[in-house]
Amino acid sequence: MFDLRHAGLLILAVAIGFWLWRTLGLRDRALALVRQHCRQADVQLLDESIYLNKVRIGRSKGLRFALVRRYGFEFTVTGERRYHGYVELYGPRLRHIELAPHPFPGGSPDNVQESFGQRLN
Repeated sequence: MFDLRHAGLLILAVAIGFWLWRTLGLRDRALALVRQHCRQADVQLLDESIYLNKVRIGRSKGLRFALVRRYGFEFTVTGERRYHGYVELYGPRLRHIELAPHPFPGGSPDNVQESFGQRLN
């Protein structure tokens, strides 16, 4: 028999499913942003993947709360070393992309670029 407990469980299952579906969509958006940023920085995104590193509640300048998701990734300049980077999404919007210090493409290994980041607030 279908009662109130079953209806509550069904609503909970649908809410969890929707949250997972939306999270995967945001991950795909973050991956597209990282690909574009790596192309602009003339570096290669390794493994064509990103991973969820951290989730926290953040507040915007307008005092609105949303989840801030931080995804990590690895990139290379010459193919010899792996460098780390991360992207932060505030809800569905890009908040920040940062690449670890690395040599400029085509430059000497001693010529290390400071942090190549982009902050959007």
